[in-house]
Amino acid sequence: DFLRQQIFIVHPVLFPLWLAGLVWLLLARRGRYRMLGWTYLVFYALLFALKGKNYYLAPIYPMLFAAGSVALESGVQRLRGRGRLVAQAACVTLVLAAGAVTAPLALPLLDPEDYVAYEKTLGISPPKTEVGHRGPLPQPFGDQFGWEELAAEVARIYNALPPEERARTGIFANNYGEAGAINLFGPRFGLPPAVSAHQTHFLWGPGESRGDVFIVLQGDREDLEHVCASVEEAAVHSHPWGMAEENNPIYVCRGLKTSLAELWPRLKHWN
Repeated sequence: DFLRQQIFIVHPVLFPLWLAGLVWLLLARRGRYRMLGWTYLVFYALLFALKGKNYYLAPIYPMLFAAGSVALESGVQRLRGRGRLVAQAACVTLVLAAGAVTAPLALPLLDPEDYVAYEKTLGISPPKTEVGHRGPLPQPFGDQFGWEELAAEVARIYNALPPEERARTGIFANNYGEAGAINLFGPRFGLPPAVSAHQTHFLWGPGESRGDVFIVLQGDREDLEHVCASVEEAAVHSHPWGMAEENNPIYVCRGLKTSLAELWPRLKHWN
């Protein structure tokens, strides 16, 4: 799967070109070129063994395209007269035609509805770049939708709280995307900064939040009931084109059973 995804991400039609570049580097007489070929193989093996995401290797392919272009050009130069011109024109035409067909899958050229229809017409779709991603659009596109609406929904809940309670309310995001959305769009709605224990957000700690009241995004009610005296479902966030994993209830939790300082180390997660 990892190899197929590499071929697809860089474009199947261009697979022979970068493969030729890899071979050219590995067989080069100069050691510095062979080193580049081995660099690709080492990084490929590391990411394969560590189950890295398919796009982690993408930045290395321009190097292989450059080497493949040298190999291709040297082969074309052996042709004479009209044959050389035909070969050059054929290469350019093939790359342009193949790129035009798949460009809407990689670039935001279509509306979501048209994208889904085009994907079905081609019968192919880009490989998943996020393990847990669900939704009608691939993650790079789906991740562009729903965040401002999420912040607005949180603001509606926040502003509906009694003033004295609102002053003691924090926002807890279960992933860095939600935390980023609240911190980016939240000031417009008068929201306090979000806190999150996801990945390196954990290192920033809970800030000034005491945990008296929390608006919790993408939480599990059963887990929340273990740590909060009361759990209320205040809304359900949903966006048709956004990340489906974000379409979840938003809870208001009151009365932490354990102090936030004591609870914080247990909240850290890296998924």
